[in-house]
Amino acid sequence: MSMITLVATCLWFLMVSNFTGANQKNIDCLIAIKSQVEDPNNYLSSWAFINQTEGSICKFCGVTCWHDDENRVLSIKLSGFGLRGKFPHGIRECTDLTGLDLSRNNFSGPLPSNILYLIPIITTLDLSYNQFSGKIPPSLSNITFLNTLMLQHNQFTGPLPPQLVQLRRLNKFSVADNRLTGPVPNFNVLYFGVETYANNPDLCGPPLDDCPDPEEGMMRSAKIGAAVGASIFAPVAAFLDWFFFKDKKKEKRRR
Repeated sequence: MSMITLVATCLWFLMVSNFTGANQKNIDCLIAIKSQVEDPNNYLSSWAFINQTEGSICKFCGVTCWHDDENRVLSIKLSGFGLRGKFPHGIRECTDLTGLDLSRNNFSGPLPSNILYLIPIITTLDLSYNQFSGKIPPSLSNITFLNTLMLQHNQFTGPLPPQLVQLRRLNKFSVADNRLTGPVPNFNVLYFGVETYANNPDLCGPPLDDCPDPEEGMMRSAKIGAAVGASIFAPVAAFLDWFFFKDKKKEKRRR
Protein backbone atom coordinates (compact mmCIF):
# COMPACT_ATOMS: atom_id res chain seq x y z
CA MET A 1 0.00 0.00 0.00
CA SER A 2 2.82 2.36 0.87
CA MET A 3 4.43 1.70 -2.53
CA ILE A 4 1.19 2.63 -4.32
CA THR A 5 0.95 5.79 -2.25
CA LEU A 6 4.56 6.67 -3.09
CA VAL A 7 4.01 6.17 -6.82
CA ALA A 8 0.80 8.23 -6.75
CA THR A 9 2.57 11.02 -4.88
CA CYS A 10 5.43 11.04 -7.39
CA LEU A 11 2.99 11.19 -10.29
CA TRP A 12 1.13 14.06 -8.64
CA PHE A 13 4.33 16.05 -8.15
CA LEU A 14 5.31 15.36 -11.76
CA MET A 15 1.96 16.59 -13.07
CA VAL A 16 2.09 19.72 -10.91
CA SER A 17 5.65 20.39 -12.04
CA ASN A 18 4.74 20.08 -15.73
CA PHE A 19 1.63 22.20 -15.25
CA THR A 20 3.62 24.90 -13.45
CA GLY A 21 6.32 24.81 -16.12
CA ALA A 22 3.75 25.16 -18.91
CA ASN A 23 2.10 28.10 -17.19
CA GLN A 24 5.47 29.80 -16.67
CA LYS A 25 6.18 29.40 -20.38
CA ASN A 26 2.98 31.26 -21.17
CA ILE A 27 3.98 34.08 -18.83
CA ASP A 28 7.43 34.18 -20.44
CA CYS A 29 5.72 34.28 -23.83
CA LEU A 30 3.79 37.45 -23.04
CA ILE A 31 6.85 39.05 -21.41
CA ALA A 32 8.81 38.37 -24.60
CA ILE A 33 6.08 39.70 -26.89
CA LYS A 34 5.78 42.91 -24.89
CA SER A 35 9.55 43.42 -25.04
CA GLN A 36 9.69 42.74 -28.80
CA VAL A 37 7.07 45.22 -29.98
CA GLU A 38 6.72 48.98 -29.78
CA ASP A 39 3.52 50.12 -28.07
CA PRO A 40 3.19 53.88 -28.73
CA ASN A 41 -0.42 53.98 -27.50
CA ASN A 42 0.40 52.08 -24.29
CA TYR A 43 -2.35 49.52 -24.89
CA LEU A 44 -0.22 46.81 -23.29
CA SER A 45 0.06 48.66 -19.98
CA SER A 46 -2.21 46.03 -18.41
CA TRP A 47 0.49 43.45 -19.15
CA ALA A 48 2.08 43.84 -15.72
CA PHE A 49 3.89 40.79 -14.41
CA ILE A 50 4.22 41.70 -10.73
CA ASN A 51 1.46 39.29 -9.77
CA GLN A 52 1.97 35.89 -11.44
CA THR A 53 -0.72 33.93 -9.66
CA GLU A 54 -2.90 31.49 -11.59
CA GLY A 55 -5.17 33.32 -13.99
CA SER A 56 -3.38 36.67 -13.62
CA ILE A 57 -2.44 36.93 -17.31
CA CYS A 58 -6.01 36.09 -18.34
CA LYS A 59 -7.00 39.62 -17.37
CA PHE A 60 -4.49 41.20 -19.77
CA CYS A 61 -5.92 43.25 -22.62
CA GLY A 62 -6.21 41.10 -25.75
CA VAL A 63 -5.41 37.81 -23.98
CA THR A 64 -7.86 34.92 -23.66
CA CYS A 65 -7.02 31.83 -21.61
CA TRP A 66 -8.27 28.29 -21.85
CA HIS A 67 -9.57 28.69 -18.29
CA ASP A 68 -9.76 31.87 -16.26
CA ASP A 69 -7.99 30.29 -13.32
CA GLU A 70 -4.85 29.07 -15.12
CA ASN A 71 -2.15 30.80 -17.11
CA ARG A 72 -2.59 28.97 -20.42
CA VAL A 73 -3.06 31.34 -23.34
CA LEU A 74 -5.74 30.30 -25.85
CA SER A 75 -5.61 33.34 -28.13
CA ILE A 76 -3.99 36.74 -28.51
CA LYS A 77 -6.00 39.47 -30.24
CA LEU A 78 -4.19 42.79 -30.59
CA SER A 79 -6.03 44.24 -33.59
CA GLY A 80 -5.84 48.01 -34.00
CA PHE A 81 -3.42 48.58 -31.11
CA GLY A 82 -0.99 50.59 -33.27
CA LEU A 83 1.86 48.22 -32.47
CA ARG A 84 5.15 48.35 -34.39
CA GLY A 85 8.07 46.02 -34.96
CA LYS A 86 8.82 42.65 -36.47
CA PHE A 87 6.83 39.46 -36.03
CA PRO A 88 7.40 38.61 -32.32
CA HIS A 89 9.45 35.41 -32.05
CA GLY A 90 8.72 35.17 -28.32
CA ILE A 91 5.28 33.85 -29.21
CA ARG A 92 6.86 30.39 -29.44
CA GLU A 93 6.54 30.06 -25.65
CA CYS A 94 2.74 30.26 -25.86
CA THR A 95 2.64 26.53 -26.54
CA ASP A 96 -1.17 26.21 -26.32
CA LEU A 97 -1.96 29.16 -28.61
CA THR A 98 -4.67 28.53 -31.23
CA GLY A 99 -5.55 32.07 -32.34
CA LEU A 100 -3.36 35.06 -33.24
CA ASP A 101 -4.71 38.38 -34.49
CA LEU A 102 -2.14 41.13 -35.15
CA SER A 103 -4.25 42.89 -37.78
CA ARG A 104 -4.46 46.66 -38.32
CA ASN A 105 -1.12 47.51 -36.75
CA ASN A 106 2.20 48.70 -38.14
CA PHE A 107 4.19 45.49 -38.09
CA SER A 108 6.80 45.27 -40.84
CA GLY A 109 9.57 43.08 -42.24
CA PRO A 110 9.39 39.48 -43.45
CA LEU A 111 7.54 36.67 -41.74
CA PRO A 112 9.90 34.14 -40.11
CA SER A 113 10.76 31.26 -42.42
CA ASN A 114 10.29 28.95 -39.40
CA ILE A 115 6.83 30.27 -38.59
CA LEU A 116 5.60 26.68 -38.24
CA TYR A 117 7.95 26.28 -35.26
CA LEU A 118 6.59 29.46 -33.65
CA ILE A 119 2.85 28.78 -33.96
CA PRO A 120 2.49 25.05 -34.73
CA ILE A 121 -1.12 24.46 -33.61
CA ILE A 122 -2.68 27.77 -34.61
CA THR A 123 -6.14 27.64 -36.21
CA THR A 124 -6.62 31.36 -36.90
CA LEU A 125 -3.89 33.70 -38.14
CA ASP A 126 -4.81 37.28 -39.05
CA LEU A 127 -1.90 39.54 -40.07
CA SER A 128 -3.94 41.77 -42.39
CA TYR A 129 -3.52 45.55 -42.71
CA ASN A 130 0.12 45.76 -41.71
CA GLN A 131 3.35 46.35 -43.62
CA PHE A 132 4.75 42.84 -43.69
CA SER A 133 6.98 42.30 -46.71
CA GLY A 134 9.07 39.66 -48.47
CA LYS A 135 7.85 36.25 -49.53
CA ILE A 136 5.06 34.31 -47.87
CA PRO A 137 6.87 31.40 -46.16
CA PRO A 138 5.98 27.93 -47.52
CA SER A 139 6.12 26.55 -43.95
CA LEU A 140 2.67 28.10 -43.36
CA SER A 141 1.31 25.17 -45.34
CA ASN A 142 2.45 22.79 -42.59
CA ILE A 143 0.34 24.39 -39.86
CA THR A 144 -2.10 21.51 -40.07
CA PHE A 145 -5.09 22.94 -38.19
CA LEU A 146 -5.08 26.37 -39.87
CA ASN A 147 -8.57 27.28 -41.08
CA THR A 148 -8.28 31.09 -41.28
CA LEU A 149 -5.36 32.82 -42.97
CA MET A 150 -5.71 36.55 -43.56
CA LEU A 151 -2.69 38.25 -45.17
CA GLN A 152 -4.39 41.00 -47.16
CA HIS A 153 -3.23 44.61 -47.36
CA ASN A 154 0.48 44.09 -46.76
CA GLN A 155 3.55 44.32 -49.02
CA PHE A 156 4.21 40.65 -49.72
CA THR A 157 6.07 39.94 -52.96
CA GLY A 158 6.96 36.92 -55.05
CA PRO A 159 4.82 33.87 -55.80
CA LEU A 160 2.16 32.31 -53.61
CA PRO A 161 3.59 29.04 -52.24
CA PRO A 162 1.92 26.21 -54.15
CA GLN A 163 2.17 24.16 -50.94
CA LEU A 164 -0.75 26.16 -49.51
CA VAL A 165 -3.07 23.61 -51.13
CA GLN A 166 -2.06 21.29 -48.27
CA LEU A 167 -4.19 23.37 -45.89
CA ARG A 168 -7.24 21.12 -46.16
CA ARG A 169 -9.10 22.88 -43.34
CA LEU A 170 -8.68 26.37 -44.83
CA ASN A 171 -12.05 28.07 -45.30
CA LYS A 172 -11.21 31.75 -44.88
CA PHE A 173 -8.29 33.12 -46.88
CA SER A 174 -7.16 36.41 -48.42
CA VAL A 175 -3.97 37.81 -49.93
CA ALA A 176 -5.60 40.82 -51.60
CA ASP A 177 -3.74 44.14 -51.87
CA ASN A 178 -0.17 42.87 -51.99
CA ARG A 179 2.49 42.65 -54.73
CA LEU A 180 2.30 38.95 -55.45
CA THR A 181 3.20 37.36 -58.77
CA GLY A 182 2.68 34.12 -60.67
CA PRO A 183 -0.05 31.48 -60.61
CA VAL A 184 -2.69 31.07 -57.93
CA PRO A 185 -2.53 27.70 -56.09
CA ASN A 186 -5.11 25.18 -57.24
CA PHE A 187 -7.10 24.44 -54.10
CA ASN A 188 -9.30 21.91 -55.98
CA VAL A 189 -12.25 21.33 -53.62
CA LEU A 190 -11.99 24.76 -51.98
CA TYR A 191 -13.04 27.80 -53.95
CA PHE A 192 -11.81 31.30 -53.22
CA GLY A 193 -13.20 34.09 -55.38
CA VAL A 194 -11.54 36.95 -57.22
CA GLU A 195 -11.72 39.14 -54.11
CA THR A 196 -9.29 36.76 -52.36
CA TYR A 197 -6.52 37.81 -54.78
CA ALA A 198 -7.65 41.35 -55.74
CA ASN A 199 -5.12 44.10 -56.46
CA ASN A 200 -2.18 41.81 -57.16
CA PRO A 201 -1.71 42.76 -60.83
CA ASP A 202 0.78 39.97 -61.55
CA LEU A 203 -1.23 37.05 -60.12
CA CYS A 204 -2.89 34.80 -62.67
CA GLY A 205 -4.86 31.60 -63.04
CA PRO A 206 -8.43 30.71 -61.97
CA PRO A 207 -10.40 32.57 -60.73
CA LEU A 208 -8.24 35.33 -62.30
CA ASP A 209 -7.17 35.69 -65.91
CA ASP A 210 -5.26 32.79 -67.44
CA CYS A 211 -1.50 32.79 -66.99
CA PRO A 212 0.47 33.51 -70.16
CA ASP A 213 1.58 30.43 -72.10
CA PRO A 214 5.41 30.18 -71.91
CA GLU A 215 5.56 28.79 -75.47
CA GLU A 216 3.49 31.67 -76.78
CA GLY A 217 5.83 34.03 -74.97
CA MET A 218 8.84 32.41 -76.61
CA MET A 219 7.22 32.55 -80.05
CA ARG A 220 6.28 36.18 -79.51
CA SER A 221 9.85 36.97 -78.47
CA ALA A 222 11.17 35.16 -81.56
CA LYS A 223 8.82 37.12 -83.83
CA ILE A 224 9.81 40.40 -82.20
CA GLY A 225 13.47 39.45 -82.58
CA ALA A 226 12.96 38.61 -86.24
CA ALA A 227 11.11 41.86 -86.84
CA VAL A 228 13.82 43.89 -85.09
CA GLY A 229 16.49 42.03 -87.06
CA ALA A 230 14.69 42.68 -90.32
CA SER A 231 14.31 46.38 -89.53
CA ILE A 232 18.03 46.62 -88.81
CA PHE A 233 19.13 44.47 -91.78
CA ALA A 234 16.92 46.15 -94.40
CA PRO A 235 18.76 49.52 -94.41
CA VAL A 236 22.10 47.71 -94.37
CA ALA A 237 21.04 45.53 -97.32
CA ALA A 238 19.80 48.59 -99.19
CA PHE A 239 23.11 50.37 -98.61
CA LEU A 240 25.15 47.37 -99.77
CA ASP A 241 22.98 47.03 -102.84
CA TRP A 242 23.43 50.74 -103.66
CA PHE A 243 27.19 50.52 -103.03
CA PHE A 244 27.76 47.55 -105.35
CA PHE A 245 25.42 48.96 -108.00
CA LYS A 246 27.40 52.22 -107.96
CA ASP A 247 30.67 50.28 -108.43
CA LYS A 248 29.22 48.37 -111.37
CA LYS A 249 28.19 51.62 -113.06
CA LYS A 250 31.71 52.99 -112.68
CA GLU A 251 33.19 49.84 -114.26
CA LYS A 252 30.83 50.13 -117.25
CA ARG A 253 31.88 53.76 -117.83
CA ARG A 254 35.55 52.81 -117.85
CA ARG A 255 34.92 50.24 -120.55
